[in-house]
Amino acid sequence: MWEVILAMPKTLEKVLRIMMEDLPLRYWCTAVTEDTCIRRLAMLAQNHISEEDFGNPVHLQSYLRHPRPMMRFLVLKGLCTVSESPEKARKIQVLLPDIVEALQDTNIDMLMKALPVLRNVMAHVERRKASGPALQLAEKLLPLFDHASSQVQEHSICLFQAVVEAVLRQRKKKMKRTVHRSLLPLYFHMRDQSESVAKASGEALAMAAKFLRHKELKRLAQTEQTWRIGECLLQQDRGRVEEYLQQSQPYLRATQTNLRLEAVRFIGLAARYCEDQSDEKLNEILSVLQPSENDPEPMVRSLAVQTTLILTSRHNAMSGRRFPLLWCC
Repeated sequence: MWEVILAMPKTLEKVLRIMMEDLPLRYWCTAVTEDTCIRRLAMLAQNHISEEDFGNPVHLQSYLRHPRPMMRFLVLKGLCTVSESPEKARKIQVLLPDIVEALQDTNIDMLMKALPVLRNVMAHVERRKASGPALQLAEKLLPLFDHASSQVQEHSICLFQAVVEAVLRQRKKKMKRTVHRSLLPLYFHMRDQSESVAKASGEALAMAAKFLRHKELKRLAQTEQTWRIGECLLQQDRGRVEEYLQQSQPYLRATQTNLRLEAVRFIGLAARYCEDQSDEKLNEILSVLQPSENDPEPMVRSLAVQTTLILTSRHNAMSGRRFPLLWCC
């Protein structure tokens, strides 16, 4: 519907006027009429705006914060094309906090407008100026790796790679925590059923490994040896095993069979690397796996049952029990 309206300049202006009737209007530029303001918003949304009319984009902040979703969408749509110009992209950087905030939106169309704008702006601004916003942006992108839309996933993963690479040396220490948190999701999504998401995940994981100076992890990601990456993560970051266990659990409920299989496999592997090898810890891990024994996919059910038996047998052998520990829910 909105694509049709955007093709009709006069109709779009009328719609914009109606949308703003119940709110105080903040002018795009000082000393302009309401008609001029609405006309400029319409031109922006239709990508017909000139350098002169574009003016100072800081006045777009009020529209990016507008309570009506379609108003925010129209501004982001306009900025999406406008930001392809290096000069305009550098002007738009003042809007970065508001555009980053748009990543909280659950609407796919909104996200698919915000992500390209952020990509264009980060690509065209000076690295010195991009380094600061990169820290906040990287953190906001992580949840989008698991978005329901494969397009949102791919765009957010590609942008994450660009953002991490934009960080200056003096800020790398602050970025490390976020990059560490990206490793497991990127590893899982190398098994994604979407080829483009799987490819983007592998490239981003190789970049993250390089950032963290994990040479072996980088090599495995570049050669797509996914069956070895999980163990490599656990071996290199033994102090993060508990964190990895927590991160992997939501993937047991993923919609994709590949991701659920990888989660069961990884949790079984991570259990062997836990510092805590007590009965209580084993029962905790087995209780996490138990729902997967009733998974609708036979392969997942079978792997969950096998993993439970292997972990229990291994634990009994290590404990030297005369009478084996039998786990029950």
